[in-house]
Amino acid sequence: MNLTCAQCSKAHQINDDVVYQIYQKKLLCTGCGAAIAIEPAILNEEELNAFSSGDALRQEVVNNLQKLYPMPHILIKARSLLTGEENFKELEHLLNTDPALAGRVLKVANSSFYGMSGKVSSIQMAATVLGSNTLLQIITLLGQSKMLGRNLKGYRREAGNLWKHSLAVAICAKLIEEIFQPRNGEDAFLAGLMHDAGKIILDDYVLERQPLFKRYRMLTRAHITAAETKILEFTHADIGCELCRKWNLPENLATAIRYHHSPAESGGNRLAYILNLANHMAKDITLAPEEPSTLPAEALEFLSVTEIGLKELSRKAAEAFEYLEEDTY
Repeated sequence: MNLTCAQCSKAHQINDDVVYQIYQKKLLCTGCGAAIAIEPAILNEEELNAFSSGDALRQEVVNNLQKLYPMPHILIKARSLLTGEENFKELEHLLNTDPALAGRVLKVANSSFYGMSGKVSSIQMAATVLGSNTLLQIITLLGQSKMLGRNLKGYRREAGNLWKHSLAVAICAKLIEEIFQPRNGEDAFLAGLMHDAGKIILDDYVLERQPLFKRYRMLTRAHITAAETKILEFTHADIGCELCRKWNLPENLATAIRYHHSPAESGGNRLAYILNLANHMAKDITLAPEEPSTLPAEALEFLSVTEIGLKELSRKAAEAFEYLEEDTY
């Protein structure tokens, strides 16, 4: 990487392999002693200005949300039927118009995860035994599996990779939330499922700017959100939040998704901290790293979860993931 001092025009060369260690600092020119900022030189203004970014691009993306990622038609109707008065019979009729989906709903309802192995024979029975919230959770899970299972070329995620991660985060988030509200983790489950949906929406934009993303991440080794902020001037979490609003999901859930990488900025949103911790847990479940990733101390402290408690949650989540992954993808 080459740098030129703005004061005396002296050229400096930095080995690419060490840029990530010093890019957020300033280098003192050996010619005149002036400070040279390294980070702006990683991608120059000309490279960045070759593509749209900022408010204009964000508005374009938001305007296209329904086209890029519409709520599945059957999910819209199911949510309507299960909101307020529980119309289980009508819901069964709705699902039976899609026999493949109805069959998958019953398969998941009978999975070990829900503790009803082989006991659920109809949609009405599933609703009665499991409750409308859990049934809606299953329908949402299956409705999202196809979209979240896509191959993301921009983010370099193989088909099924994002789905597995999202499913694992959903399971972990539900288990964590149930520490605070036993048997009431449906919003946390949905938030976990949706937390990275913004990546699906932004994938083509990231692919179009792939050389910029590749260079920035190679030199800085920064998290993807830092690269998104630098190149797009917003993140997949921001767009995921906007998607939740388009779908009329609870504002608490939308806020949690927006700040799931930076929960301290959420104004004390517990679900944001839950997603942050669940994201950490899910990586260990789905990627099986040789060395565990750094624990999110901030989330553990806010949620009052001990390392021993975390290990038990992770064990339960890994077991649940094994059951649900087989039944949903």
